[in-house]
Amino acid sequence: MGPTKLASFLAKTFHDNRAEYLKSIPSDVSLVARQLAEKMAEEYRSEIDESAVLSVEEINKSLDFLATGNSMDDQKKRDMMEELIKKCSEDELEWIFNIILKNVETSLGTFSNKLLDWISSNAHTIWQQSHDFNDVLAGKISGKNEKESMKQFENEDQDEDEIEDEHLFKIWTPMLLSKQKRGDWYSNIKKYGGSKFFLQIKFDGENVLLHKKGNKYRWFSRNNNDFSKEYGDCSTEIGKLSSRIHSYFKKDCESAIFNCELMLWDKKTKKLCRHNDASSTSDSNVLSFRHIKPDDNQQLTVVLFDILYLNGNPLFGAPLHQRLELLKLATLRKSTEENIFVAEHQLASTKPEIMEYFENAMKNNEEGIVVKRFDSQYFKGQRNISNGWFKLKPSASKDCDLDLALVAIYPRGGRYEKTLYRFAAKENGSDKYRMCIGISYGLSDAIREEIRLSCGQLLREAPAELLDRFGRTPYKIAPENGGYVDFERWQVVKINSNGVRNGKLVDPVMRELRMDKSIEECDTFEDFVDYSSKVLDCKLSDEQFEDLEEIDEKPIIDKRLTRKTMQQSACLPVKSKRMKKESKLSGIEVAVLQGTSEKLRKKCEEILLHFDAKVVKNITPNTKLIIATAPKPTYPKTAQAIKQDQCSIISSKWIERCDSEDELFPWNSDEILHNSVNNIIEM
Repeated sequence: MGPTKLASFLAKTFHDNRAEYLKSIPSDVSLVARQLAEKMAEEYRSEIDESAVLSVEEINKSLDFLATGNSMDDQKKRDMMEELIKKCSEDELEWIFNIILKNVETSLGTFSNKLLDWISSNAHTIWQQSHDFNDVLAGKISGKNEKESMKQFENEDQDEDEIEDEHLFKIWTPMLLSKQKRGDWYSNIKKYGGSKFFLQIKFDGENVLLHKKGNKYRWFSRNNNDFSKEYGDCSTEIGKLSSRIHSYFKKDCESAIFNCELMLWDKKTKKLCRHNDASSTSDSNVLSFRHIKPDDNQQLTVVLFDILYLNGNPLFGAPLHQRLELLKLATLRKSTEENIFVAEHQLASTKPEIMEYFENAMKNNEEGIVVKRFDSQYFKGQRNISNGWFKLKPSASKDCDLDLALVAIYPRGGRYEKTLYRFAAKENGSDKYRMCIGISYGLSDAIREEIRLSCGQLLREAPAELLDRFGRTPYKIAPENGGYVDFERWQVVKINSNGVRNGKLVDPVMRELRMDKSIEECDTFEDFVDYSSKVLDCKLSDEQFEDLEEIDEKPIIDKRLTRKTMQQSACLPVKSKRMKKESKLSGIEVAVLQGTSEKLRKKCEEILLHFDAKVVKNITPNTKLIIATAPKPTYPKTAQAIKQDQCSIISSKWIERCDSEDELFPWNSDEILHNSVNNIIEM
């Protein structure tokens, strides 16, 4: 539970105004716990007496009850929270809220593995395997490691059902896939994927670990939630998923742990449906996996893609190809797509095979593909590229990029109070732009700060060039909520996503501030609306990460955005494509500022190089003349240069005029944007 949800839950518990709780929530989660504890203790805590004191056991039971299920909209939970608040001190409430907010380690100033080390040296290892605190404490008390403990259990005279198992029916975090870098998606696969690898479809459902022992089942999510009650913990629970799939297993498959995906099967279309995607269902409905009724058009089905344990034998150390062979031969006696089946996989060894497999998956509207090393082992709770497990989604392809205009900013307007940026796309055959999407994820803090400075003061009313998604005049924005960016200060930002679901982009992210593109060059509103077609047609690039010749020419620059690195970047020379001509600009450093057209900027650079000037892209201490390619002096880069007053700023019209006659002329008064007394070059 996040800070906003906790504050809302407390407001509802005591019938308070939710807005009063939310208006002063800080970004620091520890401060949230402290402020809420102070507020609750001051306004609602009872006077502590002997009858009102709760034991640790009672508090743990209360927290367990609050954590059950997914919904907090339950009167019993509100009553339980009210009892906790009335019977706990302010300090106790602070720790309770930190526990609910999953902020204990941060509050203590340590990490979870270090915290468990306070109990014993192997406590973290035991916790990773079992997620059972009793096991952690037992390991400390006995002073034995896990293997010794297991031997002790084997030597004792106990019934089979009473023997503890460190894997079966225990919650532990599964091994996870690594996401690949954009543009260079193949390098890690080449380095860690081995000479052979398996290709599988990445199913868009709910990833779970299925534990089976006889007719008993456990369903654990990747986030360590136990959904056995919802899906059935025994085959005798008629109507539950466990009951429906029990007869599909072979009799000699007594106990097993499967890595699998829960999917929806449409009874009418006879196809698998993507999670939360109304367009893939026959009735355009979106169903919760845990609230499906027998008369719904969709039902749950299980897709098995790995086996980790079989009949008392852990298989985590076995190579993947052996596990897949066991999965096919030793588990199911029959399979159907509407109930349970083993996912298909393809053996491959080359980059083109991955590209072709990905392209076909995109055409079939799949979420993505998975690449797994042929002999990879299974490591609980790890997401590491060296493990040889990778995922490739549409965002790995540059075909899914969109260049949009940044038109409005809402500080604290996004999820978790992140800054929300609103974007617009150009209308075909018009000088208008339509708002189309808001994004709060992506870009570094340094780039966000650069955007903030470039946008200047935000406006309450939208510029005349801007329309809302439906072609109407956008509403006014209250100053405290944010505002629109002045049209002269609009910037182009590259975004991409992992597809379209229910008319919305999936996981949209800002990728890059496009200084090389003008507003007129951004994508159209029709491109945005038809984004799903871009995803269906997207392909993985076959190009190398960088051209070798380009690498040799580029100096190594520190990636941190410091004053030194900015100056180094600004001093990078621009190479000439024309024969140089000696002139009054020979050897003089001239900066060509970014405007609304990258083509014009490059043209100006070429002309200046032809006249033997030393051309840079940004102002440095050695700059003697500035050429502005923006049409107005109010453009951010130009306005900033005028404010610095380092040297004269001349319009690009002057250098174009000189180029037409292949000779440097004095600039006219209408070509001077700023005449500086600090540094004047006479022409």
